[in-house]
Amino acid sequence: MVETFSLLAIGTSLIGTLLGFSEFFKEQLNNFSWKASSIESPSEHQPGKELFGLKNWWGRNKISFTATAMVVAPTLFVSTTVPDAFSAATDIAGGYCMTMLYGVLPPAMAWAVYNRESSEDTDSERFALIGAMAVVFAVGLFACCIVGEQILQDFSSLQ
Repeated sequence: MVETFSLLAIGTSLIGTLLGFSEFFKEQLNNFSWKASSIESPSEHQPGKELFGLKNWWGRNKISFTATAMVVAPTLFVSTTVPDAFSAATDIAGGYCMTMLYGVLPPAMAWAVYNRESSEDTDSERFALIGAMAVVFAVGLFACCIVGEQILQDFSSLQ
């Protein structure tokens, strides 16, 4: 049951990433004006030349297929050549990116808002927030210590 849940969790994240990247590349390809010219030669429109409307279908969908191939091909190449890349990327994302995003940035933003609004507050409001700012500072410092510990662990594992 755990294996099925893990597989579905990874699958849904991969589907979301695939759709997001392919839509980005589709927009870039449309901006690049990669579409074929609208002028057709007389030999292109002969009856019986098209196989069940395949040419029209390909004309409508070639940018979508190209964008999807631009996402899938490098991903398959990297996953086949470096099988442990997903685990390494997950370690980096969890150890650094998530700690920075959820541990360091919120206290830093709260500190910046406090400094910006402290000039507008009265003395009694400022005194009430000093205790809160000590907690914000402690949380930010703790998150920075976690990032530092992760850096030390990564450097020690290289030796």
